[in-house]
Amino acid sequence: MIALPSPEDFRYDLPEHKIASSPLSQRDSSKLLVYKNGEIFDHLFHEAPRLLPEGATLYFNETKVVMARLHAVVPKNNRIIEIFCLEAPQGQSVEQVMQQKHAVVFRCLVGGARHWKEGIISIALTNDIKLNLSIEKREEGTFLIHFQWNGDLAFAEILDIAGKVPLPPYIKRNVDKDDFERYQTIFANHKGSVAAPTAGLHFTEEVMRGFKENGISTQALTLHVGGGTFLPIKEKDLANHKMHSEEMVITEDILNALKKPSSLRVAIGTTSIRFLESLYWMGVKALIQPESFEWNLDQWDALTLPQDISLEQAWKALEDLLNGGKAYAKTSLLIIPGYKFRVVQALFTNFHQPKSTLIMLIAAGIGEDWRKVYQHALNNDYRFLSYGDSNLYFVNS
Repeated sequence: MIALPSPEDFRYDLPEHKIASSPLSQRDSSKLLVYKNGEIFDHLFHEAPRLLPEGATLYFNETKVVMARLHAVVPKNNRIIEIFCLEAPQGQSVEQVMQQKHAVVFRCLVGGARHWKEGIISIALTNDIKLNLSIEKREEGTFLIHFQWNGDLAFAEILDIAGKVPLPPYIKRNVDKDDFERYQTIFANHKGSVAAPTAGLHFTEEVMRGFKENGISTQALTLHVGGGTFLPIKEKDLANHKMHSEEMVITEDILNALKKPSSLRVAIGTTSIRFLESLYWMGVKALIQPESFEWNLDQWDALTLPQDISLEQAWKALEDLLNGGKAYAKTSLLIIPGYKFRVVQALFTNFHQPKSTLIMLIAAGIGEDWRKVYQHALNNDYRFLSYGDSNLYFVNS
């Protein structure tokens, strides 16, 4: 068991003017800070294909952001409230809920909730379609909201009409038309995220062609990003921090890719890391607990499960369970300093918020050098957070 670090150890001073409020005009014109063997190098992102060795494999997240932020008027008092769709109710797949028609229940945050105690809120979406919302249950600071509509559209399509791009709260401006394209990656395919996997925002078709020409293969995966992914840790003691859960879609294609030889396994984004490392630990659970196995990983499982299971054993155990199908799994994996990466050997990511679990994940890969990296970025006018610049870290062995 490793010692839990203090969240305060991952604080740094981030001036507001360093936070990128809008994307650059060209995705791959962002800066790329490269960390390898304790050294830091400055590049531009379009140079990325020549920075990886031939035979490497890139794993990218093809989740798609849904228009998760809605505004509505409470009829009793004409107050405007904001409804932010967080996640599917426990036991349900967010990807499957997004495909449902006519009615769903979804866990939401409600801004201005004191103005909406009861009753139905109606939103006219088109001349023919009306969306009705009602509170089904209040639960731990969130609300289970019942959405009901006429017509034959899926829930994701309803959100496309009624909702707005869910830009994070540190981007202090209104959504504009460019955000509908630029807050999605070029890989976006499966609707289900309420925040973008932002490391992928720098990639272009031209950059991907460069990887292919340099003998670097790619593999898609899907992890639907939850609303808690970028938030700072509020608890003083990490043991009291409840890690948010996110949905993974597991297929044999991914296991087959992981079984192939690769000179370097590279994750595009912390969401891809979370998927790949969680997949290994689910394989460990499947191997040692075949009778009681569930597609669920707790935040501390990586610290308590056996540490000597090989990748091959883990992949075989999962392959036997899938039996040619696919599984919707939930992961709350928390990666902190002292964690040993089992799958990922390098990663592309953005610069993250102070005191966030994502900073801890970076520190797990490169140790205390994360401070050196972030200070270099601050001193050299790198842009931070979701619309900011990129990093390429080679994980310390």
